Amino acid sequence: MKLPELKSGDIRYVSEGILHILIAAYIFYENLFMAVLLIPYIAMHAKECRKIAENRRKTAMAQEFKDGIMAVSFALNVGYSIENSFAEAVNELILLYGANSDIVGRFRGIVTRLNQNENLEDILMDFAKESGVEDIAYFAEVFRYAKRSGGDIISIIRNTAGIIQGKLETAAEVETVISGKRMEQKVMSIMPFGIILYLKLTAREFIAPLYGNILGMSVMTVCLIVYVIADRWAKRIVNIDV
Repeated sequence: MKLPELKSGDIRYVSEGILHILIAAYIFYENLFMAVLLIPYIAMHAKECRKIAENRRKTAMAQEFKDGIMAVSFALNVGYSIENSFAEAVNELILLYGANSDIVGRFRGIVTRLNQNENLEDILMDFAKESGVEDIAYFAEVFRYAKRSGGDIISIIRNTAGIIQGKLETAAEVETVISGKRMEQKVMSIMPFGIILYLKLTAREFIAPLYGNILGMSVMTVCLIVYVIADRWAKRIVNIDV
């Protein structure tokens, strides 16, 4: 049976998760072997990190796509056909993001398929499915309807770009507002570890009964469970999707 290939990001997330459970095992139990019981946390951490990375990718893709269709709109305004407009957009995107960027590769794929006489609406629908970006899916649906009903393609492209830009600006404003709260949440997440470590160094006799016995381990386990729940709850509060 062939094992799934791990991406560099997945390796990093797993490594971070292992480090976290080793620290937790020492802080809460003073026994690194207890990290074995915390292994499920690694999957939780990796899943959460992948979700954050995916959201960032989608936000970046939406911004790049908006710039791409704006370039298409400008080319249409000066008289280019829809096919040639996408080819012109590739040149603009290369200047903005570089020849090896993902968005340039995707727009080149659109141009290639257009040159093979495929329907643009079908190409855009495939693009939307592959990207997984809601704004691109919305544009593809509107474009397909307008193309079939004879709507104003230039206006649709321009309006869609404006809608995407508005959402991106709103998301940026929300991020600015909650960035401070997110930093506070990260500090509060570290505080329990810092407090316990401080007590270990300055008042060892005060917390010594919590280590090396079943009752103490049970108390620390309950504290750890409460901490994980509170930490995940706090992250959900400060992570707002726009």
